Amino acid sequence: MDSRRDFLKKAALLSGATGMASVIPMSIQKAMAINADPGTTFYDAEHVVFLMQENRSFDHFFGTLKGVRGFNDPRAVRLPNNNKVWLQEDQKGSTYAPFHVDINKTKITWQGGLAHSWPDQVAARNQGKHNHWVPAKSSMCLGYYKREDIPFYYALADAFTVCDHSFCSSLTGTTPNRLFFWTGTIRPEQNGESIAVVNNSQAESQDNVFVDWESFPEILENNGIDWRVYQNEVWTAKLPEETDDWLGNYGDNPLEYIKRHHVKLSAYFRKNGDSTSSPKLTAEEVKERYDKLSEKERNLINKAFTTNIQSPQDYLALAPYTFTDDQGVQQTINIPKNDIFHEFRKDVDQGKLPTVSWLVAPQRFSDHTSSPLYGTWYVSEALDILTKNPEVWKKTIFILTYDENDGYFDHLPPFVAPDPKDASTGKVSSGIDADVEFERIAGSPLGLGYRIPFVVASPWSKGGYVNSQVFDHTSSLMFLEKFLSKKTNKNIKSNNVSSWRRAVCGDLTSVFRPYKGEKLSPPAALKRETVIDNIQNAKNKPPQVKPSPLSKADIENINTHPAFSPMSSPFMPKQEKGMKPACALPYRLYADGTLNSEKTGIELFMEAGKALFGAKAENSGAAFNINTYNTKNEVRPRAYAVSPGAQLADEIGLQEFSEGRYDIAVHGPNGFFRQFSGSKQDPELRISCTYESISRLHKKLSGNIKLIIENTDNHEHRLNVKNASYNHALPDVLRIPAKGKTELTIVLKKSYGWYDVILESAESPGYLRKYAGHVETEEESITDPVMGAMA
Repeated sequence: MDSRRDFLKKAALLSGATGMASVIPMSIQKAMAINADPGTTFYDAEHVVFLMQENRSFDHFFGTLKGVRGFNDPRAVRLPNNNKVWLQEDQKGSTYAPFHVDINKTKITWQGGLAHSWPDQVAARNQGKHNHWVPAKSSMCLGYYKREDIPFYYALADAFTVCDHSFCSSLTGTTPNRLFFWTGTIRPEQNGESIAVVNNSQAESQDNVFVDWESFPEILENNGIDWRVYQNEVWTAKLPEETDDWLGNYGDNPLEYIKRHHVKLSAYFRKNGDSTSSPKLTAEEVKERYDKLSEKERNLINKAFTTNIQSPQDYLALAPYTFTDDQGVQQTINIPKNDIFHEFRKDVDQGKLPTVSWLVAPQRFSDHTSSPLYGTWYVSEALDILTKNPEVWKKTIFILTYDENDGYFDHLPPFVAPDPKDASTGKVSSGIDADVEFERIAGSPLGLGYRIPFVVASPWSKGGYVNSQVFDHTSSLMFLEKFLSKKTNKNIKSNNVSSWRRAVCGDLTSVFRPYKGEKLSPPAALKRETVIDNIQNAKNKPPQVKPSPLSKADIENINTHPAFSPMSSPFMPKQEKGMKPACALPYRLYADGTLNSEKTGIELFMEAGKALFGAKAENSGAAFNINTYNTKNEVRPRAYAVSPGAQLADEIGLQEFSEGRYDIAVHGPNGFFRQFSGSKQDPELRISCTYESISRLHKKLSGNIKLIIENTDNHEHRLNVKNASYNHALPDVLRIPAKGKTELTIVLKKSYGWYDVILESAESPGYLRKYAGHVETEEESITDPVMGAMA
């Protein structure tokens, strides 16, 4: 255990509050240096450790990180006013762009958080239009960090695998999202009539408000799988405020809110009694109730609320620490006197780490915006503990995630379920129940919520990869289902995870790669600043001010130029240049659109095609968001979900569009994009974008795309062809004979499977088809060269 002085210095170093480390943080160096046995896969792991921290969005943390779908996203959604999604307006019509919040020059880490409850999260989404962020949360929501602000987290992402399509489960705050993470649901019954717990107040043990449904730990207990949730002490104990901030769990273990886990019979109450009950109970009375429980019931308590109460030292003690700040003034603060990881550290050191465990940090170490970024120390210390014995780490999977975005902006609109009672909001394929995912009182989907940081550290996820499969909090449960079912030969499954989430969200298995004995280089060393001061010094710095509104010229510039362009506005964030290795994803996505035979609407076809993806990852379903522009009235985007191997069709009438000129954008995972524009004067063409196969069985893909164009007219049509990106070899014009068909195969080897192609009619102005995305071939690839400013 570090001394208190070392703890504060390490916290300051890792957070970037006073400078950057001279080398890669030691915890990451150790984790990188330990290899699994050659030939093993993640199924050979013996331990899965989860740490869910608090309140950060993906763009806020990682929007400038190299290789991820961040601020350089070339296919970011357009808002209803046709501005890029970065350009957010306030109530007065002033426009703002994301801006850097500087942890080294301001006191931003001490300035608190933003609104992040159900009403304002739903309001920011604004029925999918994604344009109400500033009115709902203030312009501070657009603040973001860079590498020099949070070097530890960037180094962690560079060393292992960062997931840039991981969303929180619901458009709300802490407790509902954590209930999804531990139980798979926020409804007692899995139907749309059951009341959804969308507010923290609906499950709050300090107020004696409990829910009661099966948690995933209970499933583990029923199947004889060892598990444990580690925290210093529980929230329900109502410790004094300062003690709770440093030594509690901030209410972040939602098992406290589940009746059958009986938090008020946990060790703290058996020792101290229950002063919160009416009438109050003595310790003996609490223990008497506990003793009447079955072994399973006692296990659901003791394992869920594993605390440091058995520590030989005072686990609830704070001690003063005096230091001289950067102004030369002596300051004293209280910090933990002893080891807040005591039980976890002991179990790891003694070879007793369970198969599945969760860590729950105190408020001060949770990365919550109400506290400075001491959470970096907590993550680093957890890694230090796990890597102390290489034999433990070589069989461990460590998953770092966040419960929700606080109020911070993220540019990717979440994939959500449509309203099953309103066909204009979208559709789902047969077998998917959207009703359980829709909340009737607010008239909003429950989720997904906004993107959050997600990093998987293990011997099978090393190498600085990016994974772009859609995940949410229930993905971790689906991973445990698959991982544990294989290891135990039992059917481990939660009935709480909805069919919609199972179709739309992956199970994390695409994150991992078999270890073949290869040697991986550690991430580049971080730059050094010579002085490492206490993070408390940030208090002496000026506050981070809100950004100024953009001028019309700045707005036009941002709309015209990509972020990485030398011509781009200085007010548009710049993402790090370069590409990263990309995980193979289990997607084979299709979306096509054509004018119907009556010339009254656009027929849309979507598919999540089946392919052989072997043991690496099973086929995934997919979600699509469809936005319409040039409409007579501001129309909400439509949401679609397709099961693996299923197809879905819909139609949007031309009457929705001004002068019948339609403009439709389809957004899918990992930069998948289609645009269909035109009018009833469209040429009589049917165009499909498919994937070239290298066998007659159409199972293995070459990595190229094929455009198939059918002409149902009595005369020839011509299409102009051009690259929107990547500079592939293309003909200038395609001629499609009357009643004939033309095929164009586009070779994508030089762009690593990425494409972005536009077809425009030579005879019908306004007719446009754009196809962009990445071809998945079951092989690892490279992140989007355009995002890396390399194309």
